[in-house]
Amino acid sequence: MNKNQPWVHSWYADSLAFFFVPILFILLAVFKLPPFTGLDEKTFQFIIILVLFVDWAHIFAQYHRIFCNPLEEKKLKLVYPISYLLAIPVVAIIVGFLSPPFVDTLLVYFVIFHFIKQQFGFIKIYSKTDGPKTKLVSRMDDLFVYLSMFTPVVYWHTKSFDYNYKWVSMFIKSPVFNWILWPMLVAYFLTFIFYIKNEFARTKTNNQFNIPKNIAILVAMLSWGIVSILSDSKLLIIFTVTFTHDVSYTFYVWFVGRRDEHILKKRVNWFSWWSVPGFFIYFAVLILFSHVIFVVHLEMTMDHNWDYYIYGKFFNSISKAEGFWLNIGWSLFFATQAHHYFIDRFLWKKEKDLDYMVKTGRYKVSDLS
Repeated sequence: MNKNQPWVHSWYADSLAFFFVPILFILLAVFKLPPFTGLDEKTFQFIIILVLFVDWAHIFAQYHRIFCNPLEEKKLKLVYPISYLLAIPVVAIIVGFLSPPFVDTLLVYFVIFHFIKQQFGFIKIYSKTDGPKTKLVSRMDDLFVYLSMFTPVVYWHTKSFDYNYKWVSMFIKSPVFNWILWPMLVAYFLTFIFYIKNEFARTKTNNQFNIPKNIAILVAMLSWGIVSILSDSKLLIIFTVTFTHDVSYTFYVWFVGRRDEHILKKRVNWFSWWSVPGFFIYFAVLILFSHVIFVVHLEMTMDHNWDYYIYGKFFNSISKAEGFWLNIGWSLFFATQAHHYFIDRFLWKKEKDLDYMVKTGRYKVSDLS
C-alpha cells in the first residue's frame, strides 16, 4: 500500500520535511512545553531572526532550482534575474507613495496568502493519484482545502487585538468579518462532508487511501486552526506556518532535483548537489546567502549600525537619505517575496515536471541527452 502512495521522495523523508515541524510545535504548545513556557524579549527576537534566516534561504532555494537544474530553459535563466532587478526600483517607487502602516498591512496579507497557496500546492501534488474528477468535485475539494485555512484567518479578525501579536495589530479592523464568519463556517462544514463522501468513493475506486494528501490536509487545518485557539502563544504562528513553509519548500527543491538527476541517469551535465553530502552543502550555502542578504536588509531598513559586518561598515560609511534607503530596503524584501511567488506560479507546473513528462510520454530520457 505504501509503495503506491504519491510521496514526493519517500514516506519518512516527506514526513520529516513537510509534517514533522508543525505537528511537533503544536504538541509542544498544547502541553505548554519549551519554547512555549515563556521567553524573555531578547530570546524571542533571537528566535525570530533565526527563522527569518531560514525564510530568506528558502527563496534562494528557488534560484538553486533554476540555475542548477539543466532542464530549465536557458532563456528563462536570463529572465529570472533581470525581472528581479527590474522589480526592485518599481516596487521602491510604489512603496514610496504608501504610508508605513499600509505597507505593513499589505505585507501581512500577502504573506498569509502566499503561505496558504503553498500548502494548497502540496495537497494538489499529493492528489495526483486520485484519478479523474468532475469539475464540480474538483472545485468543492479545492474550496474545502481553502476554507480549512482561510476560516481561522477570518476568525482571528473577529477577536480582540489586545494580545501580544505585533503582526495581528496590522489586520484590517472591520465588523464585516463578524458577518462573514458564520457563512464561512457553514460552507466549511458542508464542503468537509462533501470531501469525506468523495474521498470514501475515491478510496473504494482506487483500492487505496491517499495517506500523504490527507496528512497534508490535516496539517494545514491544524497549522491555522490551533493558532487561532492558542492565540496567546505568539511563537506558534512562527513555527507552524512561517518556519514550516520555509523548511518544506527548501526540502521540496532538493527532493525534486534528486529525483530529476536519477531520471536523467547522468545523460546531461549536472551540478550534482543532490547526493547525501551535497544535501548538507546545499543547506549551508543557502543559510550563508540568506545571512548576508538579511543583514543588508536590516541595515537598509532599520539602520542597526552593525559595524562588525563588512557590509555594515559600508552602509554606515555613506551618507544615506533615510527615506530613499528605507524604500529601497523594503523594496528588496517586497520584490524578492513577490518575485518568488510569481515565479513559483509556473516553475512547478506539471508541464515542467520531468517525472510527469517522462511518465506521460512527452519526454523520453534519450531525448534529454
